[in-house]
Amino acid sequence: MNKLLRARIMQAAAVVAAMAFAPAAAEGPAMWRVSDADSDIYLFGTFHILPPTIAWTTPTLDEAMAKTPITMTEADTDSPESKQKVAALVQELGLNPPGLTLSSQLGPERSKQFAAVCERYGIPMAALEPMRPWLALLSLSVGAMQAEGFSPDAGAEQSILSKAAAQNDRIAHLETAEFQIRALAGLSTQEWLADFERNMAQIADLEGFTKRTVEAWRKGEVRIIEEEMLTPMRKSAPGAYKALIVDRNVDWTLQIEEIMKGSDDYFIAAGTGHFIGADGVVEMLQRKGYKVERVQ
Repeated sequence: MNKLLRARIMQAAAVVAAMAFAPAAAEGPAMWRVSDADSDIYLFGTFHILPPTIAWTTPTLDEAMAKTPITMTEADTDSPESKQKVAALVQELGLNPPGLTLSSQLGPERSKQFAAVCERYGIPMAALEPMRPWLALLSLSVGAMQAEGFSPDAGAEQSILSKAAAQNDRIAHLETAEFQIRALAGLSTQEWLADFERNMAQIADLEGFTKRTVEAWRKGEVRIIEEEMLTPMRKSAPGAYKALIVDRNVDWTLQIEEIMKGSDDYFIAAGTGHFIGADGVVEMLQRKGYKVERVQ
């Protein structure tokens, strides 16, 4: 065997060995990094309500947060001012006028479905009758998840904000809680009812749905999250999908572009559904020419 051939064989063997023993990418919720010459922005996809027992933090996440002095979440939902504003808006935009009930807006068949799900999770239907469909559906979803052991206090944002506070990070937000409430309430009853069957199917199969989606989120399997959460909404309720997903993604992308003009490093934590798919923030940034790489 001549020296040149032996050298090539040794090089090939080294490459194979490196591939075989290289550490696998860290498993964890999906995270991307947007970079330019003087700044890094990490985009971390969250799950807003989780079981307290789930383990999902990783060294990669900790390292990203340690590098970034500014942490940004979707909205301020914890301050007294924000809570007061949200409570007032829920009263203003979430309750029916006198004489109008939830059942009368849902109709007989949908009311029957809704009441059956309420009964399953021990949620009094009568307590939801004064609510408009958007608030009633949201309340039922959260109540059902809490009955299954999920807690908003265990959501990814709460853990991230606690870590950010311990690191003395500056806290910022992509939008206000008032904006989020108005976006939900701004959809017509027809748009909410267009998505009613999907919502009821998810809640009726809550154990299976959450098992699939939370496990996919924990492992960073964004394709499953897109198939379970985004694709059905896009097909059954395109108006709601545009208002609650696409339009907000466009706004967030513009905000990130402004941030990239500076030199600060940010850690942005927001719902995973906003970052993934053809209408997600990651794709929008890439189409604008930004360097975006998946880091977890």
